[in-house]
Amino acid sequence: MTEGCLCQNCGNVYKVDLLVADELWEKIKPKGKMAGEGMLCGSCIMKKIEGLGKFSAFEMEEII
Repeated sequence: MTEGCLCQNCGNVYKVDLLVADELWEKIKPKGKMAGEGMLCGSCIMKKIEGLGKFSAFEMEEII
């Protein structure tokens, strides 16, 4: 078994966790999940943000 988290959209296992602002998360979270719940891989997060149909810019910072 591979260590990591399971994306609830595509089913891939991922090891990098991206933190998304609550307001944005509610627009892109996996279907059927309650407020603040769900797990998505980085690829699915980006695809869902792009699917919103507007230009977005975000800054990433490392949290240890």
